[in-house]
Amino acid sequence: MKLRHWAIAAAALLASTTAGFAETAIRATIPANSMFYLPLFVADSQGFFADNDLAVETIITNGDGPDVDALISGSVEFTLSTPNRLLTAYQQGKPLLAVMSIMDRMGIQCFMNKEVAEEIGLDQAMTPEEKFALLKGQVIAGTRPGAFTYLLAVDYLKRAGLVPQEDAQIIGVGTGPAMIASVENKDSAMGCFGSPIVENAVARGKSVWFVNNTAGEDEYYNDFLFVLTYVRPEYAEENPEIVKAFVASLLKANQWIASAADEDLLVEVRARFEGVPDVVLLEAMANMRGAYSQTGQITEQSLSAAAQFLRDTEMLEGDVPWDAVSDNSYLPGN
Repeated sequence: MKLRHWAIAAAALLASTTAGFAETAIRATIPANSMFYLPLFVADSQGFFADNDLAVETIITNGDGPDVDALISGSVEFTLSTPNRLLTAYQQGKPLLAVMSIMDRMGIQCFMNKEVAEEIGLDQAMTPEEKFALLKGQVIAGTRPGAFTYLLAVDYLKRAGLVPQEDAQIIGVGTGPAMIASVENKDSAMGCFGSPIVENAVARGKSVWFVNNTAGEDEYYNDFLFVLTYVRPEYAEENPEIVKAFVASLLKANQWIASAADEDLLVEVRARFEGVPDVVLLEAMANMRGAYSQTGQITEQSLSAAAQFLRDTEMLEGDVPWDAVSDNSYLPGN
């Protein structure tokens, strides 16, 4: 009888001492299943969120737009996405807050039909600007008008002194597999997408690299706020400890990705991209490792570069003050 009473008392004590460590349930959106957002999944699978008493549900919205709309409406607490809505929302009087840089380098890369590349004289030793000039008269595929894949093609043409939709046509083709098919069938000469779609396209043998931005080939995009963590300013003010825990978990995931052994990282990537050959995933990982921010800091230069990109592609007007849309104080050590 005494033993039974002791067991009951011990169970009650355990319940009382663990009650304060219940995980906080939060939701986060991402626009697509892409290696850009791998840190979110790593933070979950490696237990970094759990270490910070968070239980995170990830929602893939299949498009950039609905992901940030869900944040603005209050349906989710966090969004990991590209910076276009951060900057345009500010100018629309609906400011959002960037609290961590996930990737501080342009993550969209481009591949070209191999036969077309030979016809126009593409040489991998060319500078990016020399390559861009070869695009005159070509059809370039992005995912949809307004997406970063599409805007990158606009920027390439303008940097070459060409007029988009006059000197070269840019079309939207949708998903990665659809883009590969478009390029291989010569419906478009070139496509722009993220890893591992581009690496997979080249591995299939009918395409070649055009520009590998994630590996830093084009210095123009090397200090560039590309993927960030968004919150609503009022949520961050009311829940600073949750925001700190969330970004601390993501930063640890970024650092883990940078230093993990290939075989360990391959397990994580395979889980997200079933059916993609390991050799392709390994190449994609090699391209991506250096693009994940190791500090999480949002620099004035990276934000300025992203804003300039959006102005050049006519998606943004005027300046956006760095301190009006970003705050590094939630990062560890700040």
